[in-house]
Amino acid sequence: MPTDADGTDPTLLAPDHCLLDERFAVRLRDFPPRRTVTVRARFPLDGAMWASHAVVRTDTDGRADLGEQAPLAGTYGRADAMGLVWSARRVGDRPAASDRVESDGNVSLTASLDGRTLATATVERRFASSGVTRRRVADSDLVAELFEPPGTGPHPGVLLLGGSSGGFPSRRAASLLASRGFAVLALAYFGVDGRPSRLVEVPLEYIDGAVGWLADAGAVADPPLGVVGWSRGGELALLTGARCDRVRAVVAYVPSSVVFQGNAVTEDPGSAWAVDGDPYPYVPLSPPPAFRLRAGYHWLRRTPLALRPLFERGLRETPDATLDAATIPVEEIGGPVQFVTGGDDRVWPAPDLATRAMARLDATEYPHRYGHLRVPGAGHDIKVPSHPTTERATRGMALPGFPLLLAMGGTPAGYARADRLAWDRTLDTLRHGLVEE
Repeated sequence: MPTDADGTDPTLLAPDHCLLDERFAVRLRDFPPRRTVTVRARFPLDGAMWASHAVVRTDTDGRADLGEQAPLAGTYGRADAMGLVWSARRVGDRPAASDRVESDGNVSLTASLDGRTLATATVERRFASSGVTRRRVADSDLVAELFEPPGTGPHPGVLLLGGSSGGFPSRRAASLLASRGFAVLALAYFGVDGRPSRLVEVPLEYIDGAVGWLADAGAVADPPLGVVGWSRGGELALLTGARCDRVRAVVAYVPSSVVFQGNAVTEDPGSAWAVDGDPYPYVPLSPPPAFRLRAGYHWLRRTPLALRPLFERGLRETPDATLDAATIPVEEIGGPVQFVTGGDDRVWPAPDLATRAMARLDATEYPHRYGHLRVPGAGHDIKVPSHPTTERATRGMALPGFPLLLAMGGTPAGYARADRLAWDRTLDTLRHGLVEE
């Protein structure tokens, strides 16, 4: 292996391990000065291999820092300590998705000059800190899992809600929140055994029961509690905060501040939610004629279909009285509220709907902290950091009777920025509402 003039071997510096939501530095030391070096990363995720690279130039001391200098070439374009992670592209065929919560393998780094590997390093990224536990809730009325931090507690409690795909919410998000000191109840509210199969008139009393269970859990601190939700789960998070006195901190990712029809693109009208057996007031959607044919055409051509116009049309055509009844009274939440949206959301107009909610809070002189993080360049698929973002612009979805390829919107760099900023705001909001107050 080539050495520097003083006999020192080139070194690629990176941490041995870190949590998934932690940024890690990648630096070169003792390389030949003023030379172009290619740094490559490979790592397994969701059963596939992902790869990225960056070409950097060393300084007069043979050093380079990927967090401080833009690559001369590579899979990303600006200085970014996590660029090698979020810009990674899938290598090989697309496998079935998974949602593992333990370590998903190592990030293998190599640094090469003129085709020769001069240094290597390995970073193990962990989805949960040591001591985080996960268990299925032993309650016949709930389909849920509890993620607990290390230690005896009690810990501040957070309800976690997924979106229109149904099933359990992100177990990675749950384990990371638990790693940051929160007891997290990851709740499935439809699309699993024991719950409704469709997002139509899901009883809000079920959510009330989950809040009650979490408040009474032995390892959970006394209320207030928090709630975090994505998409339709963000809509549900706002509803839960407005309805439940014990919930006093809400983080709503790409949400709606009005209740919409449950199934957006099927001939299945009805509110998403119900109270006391009656449908919650909602904004109906009217797909245009031949919508299924157009959706099928998009699927066959592998061109994504944007659903946002359906929701915008529903908002325009709904009478004011119905729209007012369907609007979530966010001013009744009683604690900090954080909206997170992407400026290029093509699923529904989340930025506009969050702006409406902010105006409602302004008008009522809401006494608690609230904010709207709107990230240009991000679409609907904002997640926890740090994941590859190169496949976020579209998502396949199987609906009754036909498949869809949905347009999510956004760019890889926009999503990477949104993931990081949103996660920081999430932790800050929960700490402010549940720990500091």
